[in-house]
Amino acid sequence: MIALLTAVSVLAGSCLAGAPLFGERSVARAAAEEINGHAFLTENSAYRLYLNEEDLSVVVEDKATGSFMESSISYDDEKSNFIWLGAMRSAIVLTMINLNSDTTQADLINDENTKKVTKTANGFTAEIYWTKFKIGLTLEVTLTEDGLVARVPEESIREDGTQYFIGTLRIYPFMGCSYLDDKAGYMLVPDGNGALIYLDNKEGRFSSGFSGTIYGTDIGFEESKAETLLWDRYNTITGSETVYAPVFGIAHTEDEIAFLGIVEEGEERCSIDVMPNGVSVDYNRAYARFVLRRMYNQPTSANSTSGSLRVYEDDRSHSDLQVRFLFLSGSQASYAGMAAAYRDYLLKNGQVKSSVDTSYRTRVDFLGTDRENWLLSTTAVVMTTVSDVEEIYEDLRQNGVSGLLSTYKGWQKGGLYDLPINSYKADRKIGGTAALTRLIKDAESAGNQLYLYNNLLPVNPDEQNATFNTIKMVNKKRYEKTTHAEVYETFMYLTPARAQYLLKKFVTGYTKKGVSNLALAGMTDTLYTYYYSGEKHTRFETAQTFEDAVSAVSQDVNLIMETPCAYLWKYTDAFLDMPLYTSSYIIEDESVPFLSLVLKGVVPMYGEYVNFEANKQEFLLKMIESGVYPSFYVTKQDASELIYTNSSDIYSSQYDAFRDTIVSYDAILREVSEKTKGASIINHTIFENGTRLVEYDNGTKICLNYSESAQTVDGITLDAMSYAIR
Repeated sequence: MIALLTAVSVLAGSCLAGAPLFGERSVARAAAEEINGHAFLTENSAYRLYLNEEDLSVVVEDKATGSFMESSISYDDEKSNFIWLGAMRSAIVLTMINLNSDTTQADLINDENTKKVTKTANGFTAEIYWTKFKIGLTLEVTLTEDGLVARVPEESIREDGTQYFIGTLRIYPFMGCSYLDDKAGYMLVPDGNGALIYLDNKEGRFSSGFSGTIYGTDIGFEESKAETLLWDRYNTITGSETVYAPVFGIAHTEDEIAFLGIVEEGEERCSIDVMPNGVSVDYNRAYARFVLRRMYNQPTSANSTSGSLRVYEDDRSHSDLQVRFLFLSGSQASYAGMAAAYRDYLLKNGQVKSSVDTSYRTRVDFLGTDRENWLLSTTAVVMTTVSDVEEIYEDLRQNGVSGLLSTYKGWQKGGLYDLPINSYKADRKIGGTAALTRLIKDAESAGNQLYLYNNLLPVNPDEQNATFNTIKMVNKKRYEKTTHAEVYETFMYLTPARAQYLLKKFVTGYTKKGVSNLALAGMTDTLYTYYYSGEKHTRFETAQTFEDAVSAVSQDVNLIMETPCAYLWKYTDAFLDMPLYTSSYIIEDESVPFLSLVLKGVVPMYGEYVNFEANKQEFLLKMIESGVYPSFYVTKQDASELIYTNSSDIYSSQYDAFRDTIVSYDAILREVSEKTKGASIINHTIFENGTRLVEYDNGTKICLNYSESAQTVDGITLDAMSYAIR
């Protein structure tokens, strides 16, 4: 008996010392000498890194499972030309600007180059120089505990010649690529809230893929485009969604390996490109494309109609360029796993607040006044006064709806489009400054949160002096935004420095009145390159100025933001107008609430206005699925009063028509929120029968049925277009 107990004790001790317990992965297998022409380079506790020194391509292997991803193609499809083969194998691919002819490609296979590869503690550095182009740079690759970091330092980039210059730069553009339908899985597209492109054989149906500029298009370069207008006034085409976060990804689901790419440096001048097979080559790929120089139209004379030349920027952008690849395995090798990894990344790096109140609130916004033409001037169209807001609050309270979040638009003297807002002065038509101040304080006492809405970028030249402090595009033409609206047809944009000054001035005057709730728009989702006072300023400078401005005022006010880009998330107490859909590109196979999965339980998210959604039941299910709170835009007066104003697109807003909907949505979504309060989403599953399953880390499950017939999900039978909470 003593001997038996001793043996059991020794066995138990060896298990505790490091052998895997039941349910854990098996012990990592031994390293191979090479994988697909890549020699073993280094490893850590989770991954191994293999390198091909000819083209600097790499293989990242998961030590626990043996699954791996390559940054280049494993075999030639025998259809691609030498240019594409060079791009598919090279770690760095440049688009070169040739001043004597068209652009050309520079890669590590087809173009003569020298490389000095040096092994480091956790990876390697490679000093590369293309002798023909007289272009050089250094690639730094580091294996981390959660994946791989690839970086090109700004100071290493050399352009020594006078004929060739760098246009764009891609780092490992074929990381995780797959041929036709050889791999099961998908690519993550950062379109709106999120989308997937499956790795099935597209059979050559698509000639182009997804390409979205991180943080939106650059208005400093974008010329006005021909629009499809109804009656020469109403835009009939919805614009594409913004890329709010610098991410992309690929999952090989059967191999149980995936990566989430995060552009950590240089994202202000970078696009995310996601290309399904059949777009130029039969490979699926997703990557970051850094733009160092852009082409634009330069007018040949002061008369812009007389012609223009296509020219490139004289100077390239200056920034370190860095992409982090977070690798995931097992059950985490999915878009839900990518979202969880990104959430952890944001929290770890302080890029979101860790102590935001995420309690449920229904959002009810108000429109104060707008303007319509009257004889030789304009006159106020009053839609919702301070006393009207008080009445609506009280009516909702009596109907069981309290604890609201609201923004008040068009509160300022001169109405909604008297921009920019120079000071805290409320329009007398809604009750004046004193009444508005009292309303904000009384709302807070009643448990509601009322924020004043302020968009600090546009300048209305019909109401304010736009001669100074407004931007020009890179071609030195003044930037003008055309609205095709009834009263104010054109707006200009402030310089970032002026917007920063006005924001500080407004907040100083606002807080002196004892109120401090601000809803910020404009600078939250707009970046641009611009000319001012004879000098060119980059998107990097614009982003830095906007961040400095927001960071400063966030210390003095309770700040919420309308569609903020990721670099500003750490300053906001709420994300307003979270998109629940994508741009609906034909290449996208499925929409997924990726951003919502990331931010649920971290930052409260409010959807776009329910008023303007055609299918309100589907929209309700989308909010339940993604953990997004509802938003309504209401007025005391009927929306028909706005028909001759710039707000003529608001076709349904009268509070009396939406009271019952607000009350019912509040009850439904408040119940869902109580079940998921403080929890994060850990899994999200899409089934072929039109159902979805959302799982939270507190054990709550939400089953949804988007189909037109009854379906069963997770053991529960759901009626058409319905949901259930477990």
